[in-house]
Amino acid sequence: MSYVTDPYQVKAMTGTLITCDSAAKTILLHLDKQRDGNNKFILKDVDDTHVLVKTAHVDELKEALATELEKNTYDVPDADMR
Repeated sequence: MSYVTDPYQVKAMTGTLITCDSAAKTILLHLDKQRDGNNKFILKDVDDTHVLVKTAHVDELKEALATELEKNTYDVPDADMR
């Protein structure tokens, strides 16, 4: 994470704006709450469908979100399996 500081004590960070539905955002917020200190990845909870995250964590978040969504997905068995 890179910080730029000026004489006015303004701090700037780089981040990536994530657009998602409310269910995915809830999962991201939950994953962030499980972390502490510098391990947190959410910089700003923008609105109902947007979250600003640390750019370095984007690939990790994609994998974690896919894993969580897969846990909550119901697959209908094939007709052959009945």
